[in-house]
This record gives sequence, C-alpha cells and structure tokens, in this order.
Amino acid sequence: MRLVFRLTFIAIIFATMLLSSGCEKKTAAADPTSQSTPGGTKILEAADLVGYDVKRLRNRVDLIKEANEKHSQKLEKMADGGPDQ
Repeated sequence: MRLVFRLTFIAIIFATMLLSSGCEKKTAAADPTSQSTPGGTKILEAADLVGYDVKRLRNRVDLIKEANEKHSQKLEKMADGGPDQ
C-alpha cells in the first residue's frame, strides 16, 4: 500500500511539473528581434557594457538597414517590369 501511495505521489508531482513548464510565459531571449526597437538595433545596447558608443553604432546600423531596404526595393522593381526610367 505504501508503494502505491509513493508512486501515485511521484506521478502527480511529475505531471504537475510537466504542465507548469508548458504554461510558462515566453521570454524575450527566445526571439530578440520580436520586441526590438523600430530600427531593430536594441540588441546593440549591450555594446555599451563593453565601452562602445551605442548611439553611434545604432545610427550606423540604421543607415545600413535603410540602404539595404532601398536596394531591395530597387531590385524588386527591376524584377517586376524592368527599370522604370
């Protein structure tokens, strides 16, 4: 009888642990880009801890992203109907 009680108790604890681990709130570490700033450079804030100028880095990355976006749009235009000139 004691063995059955112990096994039941362990099974209930194990099931509770499994259910509670599945119900946890997702953390930001799972997907760092989902909650980032509009420029997508929030992750660069960690560079401040090492001694880099974060504002300067953020501006440079934003400029690079904008240039990449413009280039992608230009390529899409060329692929859709040729150059629009």
